[in-house]
Amino acid sequence: MMKHVQSIDGLVFKSVYVVGDLHGSYQLLMRQLMTIDFDFENDLLICTGDLIDKGKNTYDVIEFVKNNNYDCVIGNHDEMMILYHSHLENDRHHEDLEYWLFKCGGEATLNSYSLKEKFYEHIEYLKTLPHYIEYKDYKKEDNRYLVVSHSTVGKVWNLRNSMNKDDVEEFEEFVKWSRWKNFDNEDIFNVYGHTIFQEPLLNDYSCGIDLGCFYKNKEKLPNPRLCALEFPSMKIYTQDSFE
Repeated sequence: MMKHVQSIDGLVFKSVYVVGDLHGSYQLLMRQLMTIDFDFENDLLICTGDLIDKGKNTYDVIEFVKNNNYDCVIGNHDEMMILYHSHLENDRHHEDLEYWLFKCGGEATLNSYSLKEKFYEHIEYLKTLPHYIEYKDYKKEDNRYLVVSHSTVGKVWNLRNSMNKDDVEEFEEFVKWSRWKNFDNEDIFNVYGHTIFQEPLLNDYSCGIDLGCFYKNKEKLPNPRLCALEFPSMKIYTQDSFE
């Protein structure tokens, strides 16, 4: 059962950081954690999904997040790996597989694995990731509580607990794939990734923290970085990309 509601005991965790889409950028993540003086014993890390693809160290990223039991939601790239990996065994030229491998950075993901068993172990781990996590007891000064999702929850937030299967599927697709549809939902502060910004998009009710850490085209994105948001202090930390 995927956990959608999680409790954060402020007495247990010294600091809570939400980090943007990692896309296989393990060394960059380690440098970011070192820069913010992350306490591996007493701090909590939450990931906005898309652990995989594009960067060269997907294996290391998933091992790190999984083995430390850090919180993470599922991203659209994670879903593509789950859905399309089976074609590796029976149809290497399947259009969905080729799309993932050669258009979405999946080839770099495959190249990061030396053991087939670990590849399939990580797929099973990705299948356990929820579409969003609510931290109802962890709030800002204005009493909004933390919600982490891959993309913004937008105007479909109220569909998440619907008894209608179509509503729930619409919500789940939205929080993996939608772009540019932010919305002020009462009572929550939504931290999300997926859509790349040149600077963190911070307002009273949400923060987009994907700064394209994997990006190589400096003409389209002059300053690709990894971004972390400390909650509830709202301090933002960025780390210049180097991988």
